[in-house]
Amino acid sequence: METDVCIVGGGIMGLAVAHALAKASKLQLLIIDRYGLGNEYCASNDFGRIFCYANGAKRRHTQMAIESLKLWRELEQESGEELFVPSGFLALDGESAWGTKFIAQSYQTLNGLSLPVELLEEAELRMRFPQFRARGGLLDPGAGVLLAARALGYYRSMLGQWGVNVLEGEKVVRLDLAGRPEVETESGRRIRCRKVVLTPGVWSNSLLRDGLVRVTPTRQQVIYLRPTRDSARFRPGSFPIFTVDKYYGIPIAGTDGVKVGYHRTPEEVDPDLVRRTVDPEAIEAFLSVVHRYVPELAESEVVHTKVCLYDMTENKNFVIGADPECRDVIYGYGFSGNGFKFAPLVGRLLTELVLEKPPSIRLDRLSPVR
Repeated sequence: METDVCIVGGGIMGLAVAHALAKASKLQLLIIDRYGLGNEYCASNDFGRIFCYANGAKRRHTQMAIESLKLWRELEQESGEELFVPSGFLALDGESAWGTKFIAQSYQTLNGLSLPVELLEEAELRMRFPQFRARGGLLDPGAGVLLAARALGYYRSMLGQWGVNVLEGEKVVRLDLAGRPEVETESGRRIRCRKVVLTPGVWSNSLLRDGLVRVTPTRQQVIYLRPTRDSARFRPGSFPIFTVDKYYGIPIAGTDGVKVGYHRTPEEVDPDLVRRTVDPEAIEAFLSVVHRYVPELAESEVVHTKVCLYDMTENKNFVIGADPECRDVIYGYGFSGNGFKFAPLVGRLLTELVLEKPPSIRLDRLSPVR
């Protein structure tokens, strides 16, 4: 079997690069996924994801977010669907030094880039967002909820129209880089191609040669809470995305509950053997945080639970770049639980690398070799 470009991994990043390549070229494209495109095991599968400019001191991430939102808006126009729901992002001042530092650094970064940002004292916070109880916080008003399931669904539905071939239920086990790249699957299928784009998320390590940045797959747990009173108070426009002491919440959008989770739990797992049920202790911890900071949600019903996986790099920086020993192999992985909002931008950057065009942003800090 032959193709021009073989994309390994059909989560949001693989789908985004397939979309960008189909728009920018007439290359023959094949996307392979071991479970199915946008499947429930991939890191990007969920109802809603956070888009915000606040990223602490990571000025480059904020600059990337500015560009990425433009591309999300373009995708909305193309699809005719709402994919971004404005809500704002509220970083509450909790008990941890991390939270206080995140607020200070985010304010400095956003203010330095002339982005809207506000510091709220307790009285103003209570007046504007009476659902919350905290001594203050930072408001990033340009933030919102990305309707992840809807975006994945649009990408999947359009692959045929874009001329992208799909191979599902095939596990890639080896890359042969002696000469023209060749991808081998567990069933023995061999696919020759001009370029390979690797976006396999938590399964990246098995396809990486020695000397490249590795990832640590980690298990993340979330719950969805259905308010018992006046759910409109917990929808975008009334209730922002919030974070406090690394816990976070997402307003009701794309589903019927407020999403609550903890960002980057350091529980290393085997992605093929991970437990997919949420621990009772995690639910108890989430409800404790809600009771303290969002008391109106304290009596809510847990209507859905989910386990997802993050592909963490050591310094939490993404990997986007070509292999310096084989420029025909291009990597996009290690998004460390912070990648979904950048998906259309990552798709464009990987497309530029495939087409051997200068990348539209500097990628030196994101190199697969560090």
